[in-house]
Amino acid sequence: MTATTPAYDVLVVGAGPSGLATAVAATRAGARVLVVDRHARTSIFPKATGLRPRTMELMRAWGLEEQVRAGAQDLIVAAALSTTLTGPVLEAFPLAGGAGTDDLASLSPTTFALAPQDHLEPVLLAHLRSLGGEVRFGVEVIDLVQDHDEVAIRLRADGEDQTVVARWVVGADGANSTVRGLVGLGVQHLGDEGEHLATLFRADLARHLPGDRYGLHLIVGDGGFRVFAPSGIDGRWVFDREFHPEQGDTVAAWTTERAVGAIRESAGVPDLEVDVLGVFPWCFGAAVATEIEAGRVFLVGDAAHRTTPRGATGMNTGIADGHNLGWKLGWAARGLAGQSLLSTYSEERYPVGLQNALQSLEEGGPENERDLSHDFGVVYVSEAVQPGIDPVALQHGAVTMATPGARAPHAWVSYDGHRLSTVDMLEGRLTLVTGPEGGAWRLAGATVRHRVPLEVRVVGEDVLDLDGDLVDRFRLTGPAAVLVRPDGHVAWMLPGTEPGPELEEALATVLGRDPVPVS
Repeated sequence: MTATTPAYDVLVVGAGPSGLATAVAATRAGARVLVVDRHARTSIFPKATGLRPRTMELMRAWGLEEQVRAGAQDLIVAAALSTTLTGPVLEAFPLAGGAGTDDLASLSPTTFALAPQDHLEPVLLAHLRSLGGEVRFGVEVIDLVQDHDEVAIRLRADGEDQTVVARWVVGADGANSTVRGLVGLGVQHLGDEGEHLATLFRADLARHLPGDRYGLHLIVGDGGFRVFAPSGIDGRWVFDREFHPEQGDTVAAWTTERAVGAIRESAGVPDLEVDVLGVFPWCFGAAVATEIEAGRVFLVGDAAHRTTPRGATGMNTGIADGHNLGWKLGWAARGLAGQSLLSTYSEERYPVGLQNALQSLEEGGPENERDLSHDFGVVYVSEAVQPGIDPVALQHGAVTMATPGARAPHAWVSYDGHRLSTVDMLEGRLTLVTGPEGGAWRLAGATVRHRVPLEVRVVGEDVLDLDGDLVDRFRLTGPAAVLVRPDGHVAWMLPGTEPGPELEEALATVLGRDPVPVS
């Protein structure tokens, strides 16, 4: 590859939720980002609709929660079982995120939202562009070549080819990822439960329901297992049924008339006016890429791991991928972090993607306690986290106390004259939080600020602990301090005995750099 100056720090392929989240996180962290997508625009189908609490924390911290909730539906976060949609509910059980919702107030400043993907994507897109990120639709990736310093990507738009150079590439282009194939990464299929056919339609079904709308309405009895899912605030629904190509079933045979008939019968409304908007087949299965990193190329979202709809983890896992990778790319692009930090993306996110994919295949879904672990129980073990930590929370629910590798706990604080969650205060910043007796950390932090944009927050001075939860949940006994990464995960617990050397060691670890000797 000839020597060039990369036009972009990061080129993201795919403008779905995972790709846009990666681009937003990287742009917010200071990277120059280009997103390309082969489609003409963002998704025209609702696809995934469940935004888990951790995802909504990111939307909140990015200032997007109100916009996202503007397109969310007022539904019971549960599945209702009946013989027809308008028949009596025989049984109802919580969906992921709905279980334990009453307990969320102590864990998070926000809650689950049922906002369809075709509403979420434009919100993320507009935010990305407001930050200066560039997005091009109708662009295909034809080839890429990488060397030690950069990646050259050949793009095609309107029949013309162009080569763009970037320092890193992120493949967020779905389960059939072109980027994954171009770098020679394989796929491990974990299992599937057959093909399905989903019909998107609009109808005034709400007035026919005997009670509340649920996140899912499961229809059993004659006609096989079927699902109705509300998919927007404008009367859209998805009707899903099993699809059997091996028995001669074809999409072409699923005519509008046939679809309308099946919807009316399953709804129990023979004269229902139905406007069919689209039909799309899909596989109820799970798979993971053999690796999610190849040199300067990374995979996120469905390109890295595909889950079944159970647990509402697919889109949320992809957004979490982007949030983890994005800040690392931004800090590396600005010379604030070493290249080795980028390798921790695979260390941290591959186990999560694999676990979520496997759990989504479990009949009945994860248990309630484990359900919350998807949001608040992920514990990273990598070269960017204080060593010696056992990731027990991967199997044991929410982490409520500061723990290296885990998301920093939620607590209500007063900061800069505003009532905020610690989740809001810590997002996008490398922060050292210390208790009322940890004033020495302010001086220690000042000695590194010319090299690292470290922010120090002393409880009682910079931030007020409104409910007493901050000092308790962050374990800020005496002069102790907690170093929190820009993605809100705890990197290091510092007892405070030697602020200088310990802080340098912690910063070197979290940023993938050699420590600076302290005299």
